[in-house]
Amino acid sequence: MRSTHTFMEKKHFPVMLEEVLNVCSPQKGGRYLDCTFGGGSYSEGILNFPDTNVIALDRDKTVINIAEAFKKKFKSRFEFFHNKFSSIDKISKGSFDAIIFDLGVSSIQLDDMKRSFSFKSTNRLDMSMGLSKNNAFNVINFTSGENLKNIIKILGEEKEASKIVKNIIRERKIKKISSTPDLLSIINKNKKKNFKKKINISTQTFQAIRIFVNKEFTELINGLITATQVIKAGGKIVVISFHSIEDKIVKFFF
Repeated sequence: MRSTHTFMEKKHFPVMLEEVLNVCSPQKGGRYLDCTFGGGSYSEGILNFPDTNVIALDRDKTVINIAEAFKKKFKSRFEFFHNKFSSIDKISKGSFDAIIFDLGVSSIQLDDMKRSFSFKSTNRLDMSMGLSKNNAFNVINFTSGENLKNIIKILGEEKEASKIVKNIIRERKIKKISSTPDLLSIINKNKKKNFKKKINISTQTFQAIRIFVNKEFTELINGLITATQVIKAGGKIVVISFHSIEDKIVKFFF
């Protein structure tokens, strides 16, 4: 079944939607857990089949209004919780036929310039996906040099982490690094451009900071553990990942 693109998705259309629906087999009915609700594409794709029920959760409060629209449309077949997916065991009642995780930042978050996920943002550094105690401004300006180097080197797999952090430390002694352009400027001045790669040379550093702010790997591990506790025998846990470390965590866990 091909799912239609609706107003509820707010421009976010996951590239693996049809594949996920094929794996989950919602045409057979059943109970599903959407751990990364976002624009609601997976939830809607499942709910378009009769005899299906979805419990969805998301740490991002900006999607609550989308969830409210789902409640009106799908009534008792849909339930939403504003929570992180490490809290599955606290919100779930009963077991599920399939559990879905779509990891990483969404286009909804990227499009919100105030949150500074995008390189186009001119706002104060933040990068919180929601329900986070930290933000990018604090990480960049108040984390020790050694810890910051490890964050960028390990979480971002950035080979030039030492050089980047050395210059961050130098700049923040002069004035606080407060905005996306500030951080981009420091990285662009001191990191060699690789013309063979299409991605922005700041991508790995920004990705590392975002992952650390939101404790994404810890959330993933805890989410997978709790998912195994509420999945039905013969049920399916589906994980969509675009990061090599996340990929390793999931494969090792399975």
